[in-house]
Amino acid sequence: MVDFKERLHRLKSDDFQSLRTSQQRVLKEYTKNHLDTSDLAIEMPTGEGKTLVALLIADYALDQGQAVAYLTGTRQLADHAAREAKRLRLDAVQFAGGQYGNEALLKYHEAESVGIMNYWVYFNADPTPQPADLIIFDDAHLAEQPLADMDTLRVSSILIDTAGLYKEICDIILTHTKAYEGLRSMRDGNADPATPPELISFQHWIDANQSVYDCVHASDFISYGDGRFVWQRVRNKLDRCCLVISASGLEIRPYHPLTTLNKWYSDASQRLYMSATLGQMEDLQRRLGSNTIHKLNYSPPSSESMTGRRLLILRHSEKESGEVPVPEWTLKQIECAGGRAAWLCSSNAEADLIQEWLEDKNFPVFRLQAGNEEIIQDWHKAVDGSLVTAGRYDGLDLIGDVCRLVIIPTIPHSNSELERFVTRYLGDASFTYHRIGQRITQAIGRANRAPDDYAMYLGLDPRFGKRLSYPDVMDSIPSDSRSVVVSALKLLDSGMDEIDRICSEFWSSKGKRLEDTRGLTTLKKRPGRRRQKSSETSTAMDEIQAVTELWIGDYSRAAAAAQRVADELSQAGQVEHSGFWRYVEAHAHYCRNRKKDVSKAADVLRSATQDAPRTSWFARLARMADELSNSSSGINRLDSLFRAWDQELRDSGSVHQLYQRMSRERSHLLGTHDQRCDALVALGRLSGVSGRRPDRREQAAPDCLWWWYSKHREERRVWEVKTGSPEVVKRTEVNQLLGQIEVESKRSGEARVRGCLVSPAREVKGDAAEAAQDRIVIIHYDALVKLWDILADRFRRYSEAWDEGDAESRGEARITVEEFLPKSGFLGRLLKPSMGRMLFAEDIEDMFPSV
Repeated sequence: MVDFKERLHRLKSDDFQSLRTSQQRVLKEYTKNHLDTSDLAIEMPTGEGKTLVALLIADYALDQGQAVAYLTGTRQLADHAAREAKRLRLDAVQFAGGQYGNEALLKYHEAESVGIMNYWVYFNADPTPQPADLIIFDDAHLAEQPLADMDTLRVSSILIDTAGLYKEICDIILTHTKAYEGLRSMRDGNADPATPPELISFQHWIDANQSVYDCVHASDFISYGDGRFVWQRVRNKLDRCCLVISASGLEIRPYHPLTTLNKWYSDASQRLYMSATLGQMEDLQRRLGSNTIHKLNYSPPSSESMTGRRLLILRHSEKESGEVPVPEWTLKQIECAGGRAAWLCSSNAEADLIQEWLEDKNFPVFRLQAGNEEIIQDWHKAVDGSLVTAGRYDGLDLIGDVCRLVIIPTIPHSNSELERFVTRYLGDASFTYHRIGQRITQAIGRANRAPDDYAMYLGLDPRFGKRLSYPDVMDSIPSDSRSVVVSALKLLDSGMDEIDRICSEFWSSKGKRLEDTRGLTTLKKRPGRRRQKSSETSTAMDEIQAVTELWIGDYSRAAAAAQRVADELSQAGQVEHSGFWRYVEAHAHYCRNRKKDVSKAADVLRSATQDAPRTSWFARLARMADELSNSSSGINRLDSLFRAWDQELRDSGSVHQLYQRMSRERSHLLGTHDQRCDALVALGRLSGVSGRRPDRREQAAPDCLWWWYSKHREERRVWEVKTGSPEVVKRTEVNQLLGQIEVESKRSGEARVRGCLVSPAREVKGDAAEAAQDRIVIIHYDALVKLWDILADRFRRYSEAWDEGDAESRGEARITVEEFLPKSGFLGRLLKPSMGRMLFAEDIEDMFPSV
């Protein structure tokens, strides 16, 4: 047995002379059971010294003649690991992009020194350090992005250099199909940032990818930067990738990272995954695309917190989620924190909004992005300012006075467009909930790195309260962090006055606040609800095999592996997630491009939808099957409406609060002018369309703007709201709206723009009716109230059947309500030009089937 205490003694380090109890237990278990485990995860709480454990294992591997690569998520963390190795008196060399000493490389290759570097130095298209025998993944989750980046072609819609290519690829897809409601608006830059990404179905993607190949190959994008290397890897295998398009960009990528095909990964005899928050081994394997990962089990000693005092504050608000600018009370907390804050954003698009908001308020901003890790040091040296990051919930050590305030603007759902798609469409994919809990755990430890630390964490998204109470989310939060989350949920129920008091007390006492003892208590300790945890499913290995076999062109084995995944997920009750892997199975069949295989792909999709809940995902699969088999299942295309209702129910604090808010919004339809305009935005949301109130400083700005997508084009409606007690609609009012339509038409490209004039008048004057005839629908206020009442009634019926929002409940709820809704496209029919006549409540009533 390896005696690590003796090995530490022989290194004669002045700084590391003994092992903590937890370190001894980990190393003993490693020696006893895991010297030969190929993929081993070691989870140790913050402050327990996992770096020393990793370096001692590296020292042992060197003595066995093994080359060792110690990988970190950032240059800053690599510097820290190098300093720790030096303190330990362990031979180590450090590599960075373009910085490779010949002697250092020789020592690393000859197993004389540990090679320390970040993930991108080791995993790239042409790495200089050669494959190691032992790989140490420090903060293992941070390996996900560099591993995925190797085979993911990202084309931004925002960057000047790539925006043109993004539009060209969108145009190619739009030429092949009109099936994607939001794609035209994304292409034109008019999409709401919250618009979910579109996964282009494999048949449309494969039909279009030769044109995409020609387009990308002729562009400047592949002549510089990472795009050149990725293109070389994916260009001849586009049909085996998926295409996901969002408002901020597009991704051409495999469904999972192809890590097992990477020599720099597979040549190692052992890979260690280190972190304070590893989460589920199944999901870690899925995220990294690795072989099966085994977790080292040990009992950490019970001791006082090694992370100091943490206060999590959740936003108490009934407004829309993800609102930017952020609430004003955030400014007070930044001031209390000495003007310093770290913002952990979920995406670059969100980080852009936060940066813009901060700069508008004259706050210094330090934007952390891939390749500019030095910005952290600049922020450390600054007197004040905000560090703004995207998708970085782990791997940032913000110790002491460097940072006392961490702000999490929105729920950390996803780090990629594909994951965002899964989160929005596959409501029962349990791993998405586990990732929320894991990322929250990581986030609320960023500024607490020592026993005497204290920091406040602000969750600004109003959905945090409901989402953190989900069982799958709480299951993934360790006990030491769970108490912080539970306290936050309890405080959230106390209201803003109590939240303000606790915050003030926290800052004034430097974290030594009194515990709040009000709220719910449990008189007797209970064992907790018994339920089957989704972690009991074991599909990651088959998922990775399916994606890998698809990539290398063994379509039969890919389809078989995807089918095994689907079957197991179905048995575990994850029917929508199961349907996704039936989709991958169909993709594998379709790639063979034979008539019988196209038929087989259609059969797989048809089988997936047979007896499945009628959710948006399964409706989509059914339409794909129809298209492949040239048939029609007659499914009503009301997906956008039900997706909007699902999101409303997921985001609401409670159904009771949601109904209260809807009641207020209805009353605003007959309130002041501003209230009526705000209520129109809410009515749009209830109708399943996007809506906003334009900035009144814009040229010819209307009172409200709606947009949605028909089968053939984008539809936009410009609203003008009139108040008072007029007897007739006047020509001047129509002319005003016609001018707004002209301005919006120029902004909206190929969208069909029409006007909606809302008036309390009950008559349209002759010349006004003639002017409005083919461009404007004239609506009486009673008609809007009637539309609200009918849709609210259908929504309530839907919510009553929605239950917990699982696929079966959502499917049943849709079936329950669908017969009382008009056919798809009803909003376009309702809001088409009214040929000069006014729409009244009875016109709305006639459009909806009776209950």
